[in-house]
Amino acid sequence: RERIEKAKSKKDLAKVLHDIQNFKVLDPACGSGNFLYIAFRELRRLEFEVMERMEKDPAQMKFGWISPKNFYGIDTNHFGLELAKIALSVGRKLAADEFKLPDNVLPFEDLDKNFSSEDALFHEWPKTNVIIGNPPYLGSRYLAKEHGYDYVKRLSEHFPDAPKMADYCTHWFRKAHDRLPSGGRAGLVGTNTIRQNESREASLDFIVQNGGTIIEAVATQVWSGDAAVHVSIVNWVKGTQAGKKAIYTQLGDRVDSPWRKDEVADISPSLSASLDVTQAKELKVNQEPKVVFVGQYPFHDGFLLSQEEATEWLKKDRSLSKILFPYMIGRDLLEAGHPTRWIIDFGQNDQLYAMKFERAFKRVKELVMPTVLEKAKKEKAATGKETTRWTRMANRWWQFRDWQPGTMAAIAKVPRYIAVSRVTKRTIFEFVDSAIHPDNALVVFPFSDDYSFGILQSGLHGLWFQTRCSSLKGDSRYTSETVFDTFPWPQSPTLKQVRAVADAAIKLRKMRSEVMKENQWSLRDLYRSLDTPGENPLRAAHDALDKTVMAAYGFGSRAEILEQLLQLNLELASAEAEGKTIQGPGAPPCVKNLKLFVTNDCIRSQDGA
Repeated sequence: RERIEKAKSKKDLAKVLHDIQNFKVLDPACGSGNFLYIAFRELRRLEFEVMERMEKDPAQMKFGWISPKNFYGIDTNHFGLELAKIALSVGRKLAADEFKLPDNVLPFEDLDKNFSSEDALFHEWPKTNVIIGNPPYLGSRYLAKEHGYDYVKRLSEHFPDAPKMADYCTHWFRKAHDRLPSGGRAGLVGTNTIRQNESREASLDFIVQNGGTIIEAVATQVWSGDAAVHVSIVNWVKGTQAGKKAIYTQLGDRVDSPWRKDEVADISPSLSASLDVTQAKELKVNQEPKVVFVGQYPFHDGFLLSQEEATEWLKKDRSLSKILFPYMIGRDLLEAGHPTRWIIDFGQNDQLYAMKFERAFKRVKELVMPTVLEKAKKEKAATGKETTRWTRMANRWWQFRDWQPGTMAAIAKVPRYIAVSRVTKRTIFEFVDSAIHPDNALVVFPFSDDYSFGILQSGLHGLWFQTRCSSLKGDSRYTSETVFDTFPWPQSPTLKQVRAVADAAIKLRKMRSEVMKENQWSLRDLYRSLDTPGENPLRAAHDALDKTVMAAYGFGSRAEILEQLLQLNLELASAEAEGKTIQGPGAPPCVKNLKLFVTNDCIRSQDGA
C-alpha cells in the first residue's frame, strides 16, 4: 500500500503491479488454507486498486492476474491440504465475481505441486516473499507424549541451538526467519510464551539477533478458537524498517475485552511497550546459596486427608504426627488463609519405616500403589524399556513423586517462611509457619525476617515480576530463573533504612489482617479492592512500604523504577564478573541481630488434634 500511495507515474504503478503478480506466499502450517485464502483475496484487491490507478479497465485484462499458483502450503493433515486447494480456487472465483473480472476460473488449476503433506519442520520450504500462519501450540513437556521420544530427539538434532523447554510453535518462527529472503516478511501466531523465557530465546530473540526487525505485534490476545490460550501475533521483516512500530495489547481475559495500542521506536522480543528488561543478567549471588524453592508434588490425592480426617486420626494415634502434616496450596494462601488439607508424608524413608504407621500406610497402599504400578506397566509396554520414570516410582510408591528435599531442609531451619502463589496476576506474599508443608503451586522463600518480606512485597519487586515473568494462559507465573535470579537487592542500606522497611512491612500485614477479619475477606478479596481507583488503606500501606524500599535502594523518581533496577542489575553482573562481592537476597551485613527483625505473625494450621 505504501508503494501504491508513493507511485507517481503509470510506470511506477506497472512495476508495483508486476511485483504483486509475482508475489509468493507460504503458510507452513496451513490446515485448510484460511490464511492463504485471505492472502489471495487481499492481493487480488490490491491488484485491482493498482489497475484503477493506472486508468485501465480491469475487465479488459484477460491475462496477468495473480494466480493461486503463487500460494504454497505445508501440513501433515492431507485432508486439510485438499480443502486448502479448493479454498484458493473458490477464492479466485469469488474475487472474479466481486470485481467483475473475466478471469477464467474453470477448470480449477492443478495446485498439487504447491501443497506438501509433510512435517514442515523437516521438509524443505519453497522460496517465497512472505511466510504467514498459525503453527501448532504444544508445551515442551507434552511433546514426547504427543509425538514420541524419537520425534523429540529428531527435533533436538534438527534445531540444536533451540532451548529444550521452548514451545513447539517456536521452531516455525526460527525456520521462517531462516527461509525469508532479504527484505522478506513474516507474520505468525504463537502462544504468548513466545515473548518469555526459553520460548522467546528460541523465536523472537533469534529473529532480532539475526537481522530481523519486528514491525508490528499483538503482545497478548484471548484466542477465539477452541484452544483455551492467550496468543501473541508477530509481524517482522528480514532487514530494517524505519518509523514507528505498533504494539497491541488486549486488556482482559475475555474475547471482547478492550485493547490498548502503543507506538514505539522499536519492538523488543518481549513485545513490551515498557523498558526492555530481557537484557537483565542472572546474578550468582541470588542463586548460591539457593533461596527460592517450590513446594512438594505428591502427584496423587491418596496422600491427602481432610481437616476432619486428620483431627480424628491424630486423636486416636498421636504417633501419626511424625508423618501427618498440614498442607497448603495456592488457593489456601489467597482464599482460605490456612491449610484446608493435611498430607501423609513418609519422607524419603524406606517401606519398613512407613509400615510402622499402619493406618496411613494402608490408605496409601490401597489408593496410591495401584495407580503407580499401572502407570509403570503401561509405560514399560509403550517404551519396551525396563527402567522408566514410573518403574522407578513403582519401587518407592509410598513416597511423593517430588518430595523436594531442598525445600524441606530450607524451611526446617526457620520458624516461618515467605510464600507466594506460582501463578498469579499480582504478587501477594505471606508468612507461613514452617510446620506447614507447601504444595508445588507455591514458591517458597526461607526468609523469616520482615525486611526480606518488605523487599519481596514491594512494588519494585512486583513491577520486575510483571515484566520478567513467564505466563500460563492470561496469568503470570513466578519463575526463579527469570524473576528472582535477576532481581537486584539493595546494596548498602543503613540499619535505619532496613528498620524502616521492616516496620512498613509489619504495618502492611497488620492492616491486611485487621481488614480481612473485620469484613470476613480473603487476601484475594482484599487485593481486588485495588482494581477500583481512589483512596484505599491497602494502597496507602503499599505506597508507604515502597517509599522505604526506594530509600533503601537509594533510588530517585518512582517513574524510572525499571530503568534503575535494570541499571543496577547490569552493574552488579559486571561487578560479579570482575570477582567483586555484592549484596544478595536477605538481610544485609548491617543487621547484626536478625532476631530483632523477626516477628511471629504467620499463617498457621488449624489444630489437627
